[in-house]
Amino acid sequence: MLAAAAIVGAVLISVPFLVAGQDDDRKPEKDQTQNAAGTVLDAQRPPAPETYTSESPKPSVKPSKKETVKPSVPPAPKPVVVPPSPSPSASKPAEKKPEKKAATGPPRGTAAAAVAGLAKSDPQGRHICYRAFISGQGWQSAVCDGTMTGTAGQGKKITALNIAVWNVEGSSANALLHEGGSSSAKWAPNWTAVVGDGKNNYIGSSKPGAPFLTGFAMNVGKGSVCHTAKMQNGGWGQQFCKNGRPEYMFVGTTDNNNWFEAVKLTV
Repeated sequence: MLAAAAIVGAVLISVPFLVAGQDDDRKPEKDQTQNAAGTVLDAQRPPAPETYTSESPKPSVKPSKKETVKPSVPPAPKPVVVPPSPSPSASKPAEKKPEKKAATGPPRGTAAAAVAGLAKSDPQGRHICYRAFISGQGWQSAVCDGTMTGTAGQGKKITALNIAVWNVEGSSANALLHEGGSSSAKWAPNWTAVVGDGKNNYIGSSKPGAPFLTGFAMNVGKGSVCHTAKMQNGGWGQQFCKNGRPEYMFVGTTDNNNWFEAVKLTV
């Protein structure tokens, strides 16, 4: 009996200690649960710092009210004005075209201007117009088709001729020039190129001090060309004619001390 009573007493004594041990083990679990839920400690924590990423900023659809200054935009470049090219294939402004009105035809007073008038009224006809430059006097008016150019009986000298033809396939010519200190006149180095119908052909020179012509030669492309000349120490000669190229006619003299002072030409 005594032994049984001792066992019961020992059990009763140990029960409070078991209960106390269980209470101590549960308290940490209760504290951990409160911390995880953030019911006590989370309220005292400082706010979490903002996080940053490397993502590029995207423009907002609607600008912020604080954006009172617009972003500066560089001014558009001014167009570069390139001066027109001075070349004629350059295209020129339309306003400059009227300046060329004077170049629509041959210069006034020239042989080409005179033959153009004949060609307009008689396009199928054959014509030749010409004028002489008289030393100390200047250019005479252009004449055509057998009319005299130069002077007669005045002893004046011709230093240049201007010739234009129509409907004969152009003309070519060369000048026989006075040569100082020589007994013979001297031909110019070259014949002119073949100058087309309706265009000016020139031989000799209109410059001051230019040598005078003692004679000249010329040809045409088709048909014939004729002349009658007056020498300074004689009268009018007879008419001479030559066929088209390669033939040519000669007017005047090779004598360096003589010259023709007037001529009439026909084609």
